[in-house]
Amino acid sequence: MKSLLDTDTCVFWLRGSASVRNHLEAVDLESVAVSVVTLAELRYGADCSTCPEDNHQAIDNFVNGITILDTDSEVARSFGEIKARLRKEGKLIEDFDLLIAATAQVHNLCLVTNNVKHFNRIDDLRLENWVTK
Repeated sequence: MKSLLDTDTCVFWLRGSASVRNHLEAVDLESVAVSVVTLAELRYGADCSTCPEDNHQAIDNFVNGITILDTDSEVARSFGEIKARLRKEGKLIEDFDLLIAATAQVHNLCLVTNNVKHFNRIDDLRLENWVTK
């Protein structure tokens, strides 16, 4: 695996972003993963939508063939370290985003996100934006 897709990148794909779709078509799906946290956020969004059944089906289709990474004790430890450092710096971000970033770091993956400014606060986190490229 090489890339972890952030929730916003998945949403761009689900909404038909040509740029994200082109990137995904150009890579081997075995090199792409999503965090279980991203999957939870996508499921929540589907349940809040006007067409939950259709959106859940779209999510199922999207994640078919993509590795879903669980949170574990290593991710929890990384999460704690990142959050403590950002708190000391006065630069906290949301816990779900920190869990996604910790997952990327633990698995040595590049985080693919459109929210580069947000995640730039985290040291040694490799970032790529498939929305603007």
